[in-house]
Amino acid sequence: QINVYIVENAEKCLEGYSIDHEPTCFVQAYKQRLGQNEYLTETNMLATCSDFFMAGQETTTVTLRWAMVFLAKHQDKQDRLRAEILEVVGRDRLPNMADQVKMPYARAFVLEVQRRANILQTNVQRMALRDVEVGGYKIPKGAWVNGDIHYVMANDPLFVNPEEFRPERYLSEDGQTLRKDLVDRTLPFSIGKRACAGEGIARVELFLGLTATVQNFRLLPCEGEEIDLEPPLHTVISPRQQSLRLVKV
Repeated sequence: QINVYIVENAEKCLEGYSIDHEPTCFVQAYKQRLGQNEYLTETNMLATCSDFFMAGQETTTVTLRWAMVFLAKHQDKQDRLRAEILEVVGRDRLPNMADQVKMPYARAFVLEVQRRANILQTNVQRMALRDVEVGGYKIPKGAWVNGDIHYVMANDPLFVNPEEFRPERYLSEDGQTLRKDLVDRTLPFSIGKRACAGEGIARVELFLGLTATVQNFRLLPCEGEEIDLEPPLHTVISPRQQSLRLVKV
């Protein structure tokens, strides 16, 4: 079913598209280059689309699970987020990505969820292109390098009291613009041109999933239960299984 879904959507992307036109998506860009070498085939294009679709499912889902837990734990943050959503979007439609620029607190909330959840120790591997010395350590050409993004988001001194869940840390004094110094140190997708290829779609899914949920539901702990923020140790750091209450608003 997933393969059928991918094929159907790839075909939709190519409807009416001419290779003489500027591509607007991966499928169209790939179409322009089909046949230029033995690897640029339609089969490989669809396989790559499948990789994009599948690779981010677990990490995005886990991040949204953390968002739900933080919402239930911090009712004041949830109230502030909902107020912004209702002011910008209202109740008559769902949020869309065009709303994002007018919702600084929602953007800050997503960033803080990613920073505080900190679900991956490392992300995309790199390779040293030449012999280099970093911090007194010699790294030979050809060595694989893993950046410890988990350490940066958990210990960078710019994140004051890093264990606190505080989305407003990302907002400048005007409350409307994000602090670039903190955004630049929030690295869930790694950094640079070799960062996670699914970053764009993951950001869309996180923003829309979070805002649509909070627009329509209040998340609460179950009666008599405390929210547990201590995660079990896994490759992908997920919140512990726990029940929450969703109340229609």
